[in-house]
Amino acid sequence: MNTIQKLTELFTRFPGIGPRQAGRFVYFLLSSSHSYRSELIRLIGSLKDETKICTLCSRFHSNHADTCSLCVDKNRDSSLLMLVEKDVDLDNIERAKGYSGYYFVVGGTVPILDKNPEESIRVKELEKAVTGRIQEGLKEIILAFSINPEGENTTQFIHRVLEPLIFEHDIKVSTLGRGLSTGSELEYSDSETIKNALKNRV
Repeated sequence: MNTIQKLTELFTRFPGIGPRQAGRFVYFLLSSSHSYRSELIRLIGSLKDETKICTLCSRFHSNHADTCSLCVDKNRDSSLLMLVEKDVDLDNIERAKGYSGYYFVVGGTVPILDKNPEESIRVKELEKAVTGRIQEGLKEIILAFSINPEGENTTQFIHRVLEPLIFEHDIKVSTLGRGLSTGSELEYSDSETIKNALKNRV
């Protein structure tokens, strides 16, 4: 296997990238300038060292502080906390500009029939985050997961995990409205669909 084939195979490991698109990436790099490739290599090499996980919401960020820019923004609505599967979901919701509360990235979904669901997502970090947000006036938790079997299973599992806190502090729990069609992934939903799903949450 030569360098082109090896690099193409590596690109196919990216989410949603097939062999044809991976090949296009490789040939684009071959035709790009040396400075572009050097900058790309530099950034990839420093990605881990210059990126942290926010201690409050668990999203990746490149601030030098332990907390990200969203979590330190005091203009956001402290009564709302949205739980999402991954960082790209958070980014997509922010682009839609229909939500002004805080977030927590659970880091995955809970597979159906999983014998150890607590190992699939950030359960301890989530409980800590919710407890902290309660002290700041949390009134509603929005479970914003993809409308598919694993997303639904994750919603049910998290609801059970948080039930003691929800009951004790009378916190409303809602899910995104059916502006999202069944089987759709939040990552690929357009801004208007996300706005409708937020507006019609139940």
